[in-house]
Amino acid sequence: MSQTASSFENYKMKQYIERLESKKSFNGATCLVSLYMPPGTSIPDVSQQLVEERGTAANIKSKATGKAVIAALSSILSRLKLIQEVPKNGLAIFCGMTESGKVEYTAITPPEPLSRKIYVCDSRFHTEYLKDQLEEKDQFGLIVVDRESAAFALLRGNHLSHLRNVTSFVPGKHGKGGQSQRRIQRGTELLAQEHLKKAGETANQLFLDKEDLKGIVIGGPAMAKDHFVNGNYLDNRLQDKIIGVLDIGYTGEEGIRELMDKSTELLQNVRYLEEKELVQRFLRELGTDSGLAAYGQKEVLRAIELGAVDTLLISEELDVIQAKITCQQCDYERVENIKGKKFADFESDLVNQHCPECGSPKLTIEETNDFVEEVGKKAADISAEIEIISTDTEEGSILFKSFGGLVALLRYPIRNL
Repeated sequence: MSQTASSFENYKMKQYIERLESKKSFNGATCLVSLYMPPGTSIPDVSQQLVEERGTAANIKSKATGKAVIAALSSILSRLKLIQEVPKNGLAIFCGMTESGKVEYTAITPPEPLSRKIYVCDSRFHTEYLKDQLEEKDQFGLIVVDRESAAFALLRGNHLSHLRNVTSFVPGKHGKGGQSQRRIQRGTELLAQEHLKKAGETANQLFLDKEDLKGIVIGGPAMAKDHFVNGNYLDNRLQDKIIGVLDIGYTGEEGIRELMDKSTELLQNVRYLEEKELVQRFLRELGTDSGLAAYGQKEVLRAIELGAVDTLLISEELDVIQAKITCQQCDYERVENIKGKKFADFESDLVNQHCPECGSPKLTIEETNDFVEEVGKKAADISAEIEIISTDTEEGSILFKSFGGLVALLRYPIRNL
C-alpha cells in the first residue's frame, strides 16, 4: 500500500479494482476501454484522440463490436466535456459494454500521480497500472541470530513473511578440561564461525535482490549477534542498511516477533506496527472501562451518529453488503446488512418473502452498497480517522474474530450506547 494514501482510500481502490476485474465484455468482444491520463494531460488532445479512435472503430469487421466500441468512446467523450482539467494525481477511466449488455463507466482518481498516458481497448479492463500503486514499496529485513540458529523475515507494509530458518551444529558446554577442553573449544569456535558465515550467505541470498529494502534490523541473545554484525559476514550493501541491533531473549520465529515488538521506533510508520498499536490502544481503553471504546455494528453506528468517533477501525475481512429492499406494490422499504458470502442465498430467499405491509410477493433489491464504504463515508463526515486493519497481526485477527471487525475509539466517553 502507498504510505501517501490512507488505508481507507486504498481499501476503496482495491474494491474498485476487484469490481473492474470481475467485468467481462459482451461475447468476449474487444470493446472495453481503459484510459489513463497523467497530471497535466490536455483534455482537448485526449478528446481528439478518442474521436479518431471512434472513426477507426466504424471499420471494425464485427458490426456489434464496432458499435460497442463507438458507444464506449462516445460515453467517455461526453463526460470529458464536463472536466476542465485532469486532477493532480491524474485520472483513470474505464468504460465499455459488459456482459450485462450495458455500457458501464467508472472514473478513478489514483492515490499517487500516474506516470504515463495509456489507451487500451481490450476484452478486459486493464487495472494493473493502478494495482502497482497499492503495493507497499518499503521493505525491511529482520534477522535473529545466535550460536545455534538464525531466522530471516521480510516486513512489507502490513505483511510479515518468515523467509527461512537455519540451524548450526555448534555443541553446547562440556565438562572436559586440559588440552581436550582447548581442542574442543577451538573446534566449537570454528563451527560457530561457519554458522555465522552461513547466516551471512543466507541473508545475502534473501535480501540483496530486494530493490526497495529500506533497512535491516538484527537481534539475538548474548554476543552472537554482535559477532555477526561486526565480523563482515554480510555483503557491504546489506551492512550499510543495518538500522538497529537489539538484544532479545528468543530465537526463531518467536524471536522475529520479539524483534518486531522492540523495533517500534526503528520502524516508524511501518503499517504492520501501526495496525498492532491501533488495536492495542482499543483493547487498553476497553480493558480500563474508560468509555472511550465501542464495538458492535449498532453501537459503533450510533457513536458515529453522535459525532463521538475519533478513530474507526475496520477489519479488511469484513465482507458485508448493504442492500436496500423495496416493495413494488407499496412504499415499503428497508435496509439490511448481509454477509457477502450469504448474499446469493439472500437474493434467492427474497423471492419467497412477502411485503410485511401489503402482503405482496414483489419484494426486490433496489440497490446495493459496500457496507465498509458506507460506514467509512459516515465517519469521514464527522472528520474521524478511518483505519483498515489486516488480519496479518495477532491483534488484527482478534479485531475480526472477537469483535466482528468493526470497533471505534471515541473522542469522549459514552455510556449505554
